[in-house]
Amino acid sequence: MTTIPAYEQVASLPTVHEHVVGPKHLDENRHMNIAHYFTFGGSAIWARHQRDLAMADTYITERGLTTFTAEQHLRYLGESVEGDRLGVSVVVVDRADKVLHVAALITNHTRRELSCVMEAVTVHVDFGTRRPVPFPDDVAAVLDAAIAGDRPAWELPLSGGLGVRR
Repeated sequence: MTTIPAYEQVASLPTVHEHVVGPKHLDENRHMNIAHYFTFGGSAIWARHQRDLAMADTYITERGLTTFTAEQHLRYLGESVEGDRLGVSVVVVDRADKVLHVAALITNHTRRELSCVMEAVTVHVDFGTRRPVPFPDDVAAVLDAAIAGDRPAWELPLSGGLGVRR
């Protein structure tokens, strides 16, 4: 069973996005609704692709390439309520020729705990044919560097159900 990292460990990761839980994020239970965890995690993963992983906004228009999300897993570890400050960090976990495994860790800075882990497996796609294709060599090199650089000294709280199939 995966252990949950300490707040200080997760909070030391680079933050991609920050949010404050507002009334519009709440559900009938008066805590943040699943849709917003998904939105916050998914937006941070996409932003990381664009900013740090060589797949900028122009990746589709200039190279005709993109990624499609094939699978996600959300794991809730702590409640977030109105007024809580959240940070989202994205760790590149693994890759194959056409597939990338990433994890968005949503940290509740107000409660000083990890609130949610959203894992995603994305497939690299030729935008014209909409079929999987290998990452170009330059992008693959950036991804490999991110995998090596992102890996923390502590165990990531991954589901075990998602990953790169070889």
